Amino acid sequence: MNLQDLKYFHELVNQKSYTKTADSFGVTQPTITAAIKRLETEFGTTFFIRDQSHKSVNVTNIGMQFDEHVKKILKEIEVAQTEINQHLSEDILFGLPPIIGDEYFPKIAGKLLKANILKHLNVQEHGSHELKQMLLDGQINIALLGTMQVANNPDLKLTVLKKFPMEIIVNKNHPLAKKKGVFFKDLENENFIDLTNDFIHSAALRQLKEANQINIKTIYNSPDVTIVKSLIEQGLGISLLTSLSIENNPNLVALPLLDENQPEFILVAAARKNYLFKTQEQKLWDILEKS
Repeated sequence: MNLQDLKYFHELVNQKSYTKTADSFGVTQPTITAAIKRLETEFGTTFFIRDQSHKSVNVTNIGMQFDEHVKKILKEIEVAQTEINQHLSEDILFGLPPIIGDEYFPKIAGKLLKANILKHLNVQEHGSHELKQMLLDGQINIALLGTMQVANNPDLKLTVLKKFPMEIIVNKNHPLAKKKGVFFKDLENENFIDLTNDFIHSAALRQLKEANQINIKTIYNSPDVTIVKSLIEQGLGISLLTSLSIENNPNLVALPLLDENQPEFILVAAARKNYLFKTQEQKLWDILEKS
């Protein structure tokens, strides 16, 4: 068995055509046929059945099952190649969500500078959901992520650093600003300004809506937390954000939610479980764990 045969196999599962598969690799159709024959002989089974009447290919059940394993193998090879290409670089491919980058990262930047790590950081700034996928794909190797729960992940190593409450953020002159806390169900008539789906805040908002069985009016979605806070400062609406995001902002007020089982913003350091840190990356990870 060779890697190229597996690539041919996976593409044939997707295309269900020997001709289209051959064209996508720039090879002849007999090349694809021979590769599939080698795999079927090696495993002693049939992965594909030709439908001569429709000139198409049907994938057997065992063929579909085998493809689940092939996809994982090809992904691991892709990530391994990316890691090999990165190995000689001193850069640390580091993921940082905007809120964490603005409000939390500056608190540890001094330690990173002292450890001679700061200059090696190649920062990729995206929402936590996208950064998690970038970790799995090998595009970054370490990240700070926000999550609502830390479940056992077979592919990622997660270390909890801090926990912050999710709170209702309002303008300091908003009628709600004088309250000590609010129940989410009492906000049904408010105008909400939400972050986009790449942020866990949006998932937390959906969770609260479902738990309280109410509809809310979202007047704007933004991928930029700075814009969200600016619109709240102008009195255009309210939002659900972590308390971390509005520290040292005198124009905004954070109201605790009084609901039971309310979501929280959990800050974690994340890396692939099977990734071996370079020296500088290990120093970074140690600082993150102790911060």
